[in-house]
Amino acid sequence: MSQPVSSSTSKWRYRYLVAAIVFFAYSIQYLDRVKTTVLVPLISQSLQLSYSDVGNAMFLLMIFYGPTQILSGFLCDRFGPKKVLVFSLVTWSLFTIYMAYMQNVTEWYIRNALFGIFVGTEFVPSARLIARWFPKRERAQAQGVLSWSWIITPAWAPILTTFLASYFNDWRPVFIWLGLFGLIPLVIVLLLIYDRPEQVRWLSDSEVKESYADELESGILKDAGIKREHLAQEAKKAQIPLRNILLNKSFIAVVLSYLACQMTFWGIVTWSPSYLSEVFKFKLTAMGAWASIYFAAGVIGAFLSSRISDKLFNGRRRPMIILSFLGTFPFILLLALARPGISHMGLMLILAGAGFFANMIWGPILAWPADVFSPEMYGRALGFVTGVAYFGAAFAPLIMSRLIIKTTTGVSYTYAWTFIAICAIAGLIAASIVKDRQDVVQGNVSMSN
Repeated sequence: MSQPVSSSTSKWRYRYLVAAIVFFAYSIQYLDRVKTTVLVPLISQSLQLSYSDVGNAMFLLMIFYGPTQILSGFLCDRFGPKKVLVFSLVTWSLFTIYMAYMQNVTEWYIRNALFGIFVGTEFVPSARLIARWFPKRERAQAQGVLSWSWIITPAWAPILTTFLASYFNDWRPVFIWLGLFGLIPLVIVLLLIYDRPEQVRWLSDSEVKESYADELESGILKDAGIKREHLAQEAKKAQIPLRNILLNKSFIAVVLSYLACQMTFWGIVTWSPSYLSEVFKFKLTAMGAWASIYFAAGVIGAFLSSRISDKLFNGRRRPMIILSFLGTFPFILLLALARPGISHMGLMLILAGAGFFANMIWGPILAWPADVFSPEMYGRALGFVTGVAYFGAAFAPLIMSRLIIKTTTGVSYTYAWTFIAICAIAGLIAASIVKDRQDVVQGNVSMSN
């Protein structure tokens, strides 16, 4: 393995297939949360759920989903991300189908709690695969592709979900058919995903080295004399105690930033369909199309942000994280102030603007832990980030459910959206403290001098 690490991205690489598979698998897994929130009006009518019941169920899902993220991070580093991802895909199908057989609010609560525990293993292994397969120069873009799964899915899933619900004239068959559909990514992952590039026998040494560019450039791995079977062992020498990571001020700032963006995201995902239906009186299929505007714009925002972070800012993540929160705040505030008389064009611009800026954060913030602490520590580092974020984000739909007010003229979401706008401001403050790897290294050099 003495060839230099290529910086060319023009040739096809197996890691691009890995990113595509991970994107597809997570997109299917994300269907459950999207179709459930889109069908909340029908489910609520069928099971006689109140606003509080809906908020409580989402709270239960994420309050268990959060700690599972931390556990899955350790499991990925111990057993490999592929095994954890396979477990997640199997349990996703089972609990999606189970949803079709609920009969009351108690079963609704139990299902969401169990879903959070078992299916909370889905995200960290997906991101962990990308962190190991992709070098820093492509990492934010690759994580941005992963983020498309929860941005693009809400863009098309509401249309598919409302079509199927209308076709069957019932919400229950939707969960059965889509649960069975989850077997497709399961088979693909079993056949084509590998934990590490050196495990793919037909990959050239130069392609394998590209995935280890971070360790090679930092000197953790020596360019000559390292056999493929020893790469993992040598790369793990870059590991540092988890305690040192958790006490890092910039890491704490990333955790708080991610907490704010998850609270913003889950508040929007959970309540925007009901908001569009109740405030603007959109019918089922029209509501699905309007709900997708936010996420369609988010695809563009996530792509541009990740590309700029990798290419224009040479791997600096902080500027795009700050811009994401800075742009999100005014558009969420406009949602709080929007009234039924607003023009369709005005509402479309507000939804698109909120989606564009709020989703800019994903690629840069997900790439940050691997940039600073090495891909070998990514599972545990990201597991802690997402664990805290989802635990806190569990409160967003719950709090919003208490801030939705029924008035004599209809339903008001003003206070609920104002709360989300405040979350964006909190994220902006936390993001201002984040330091990129370049700043950390320069700081260490200055201190040594």
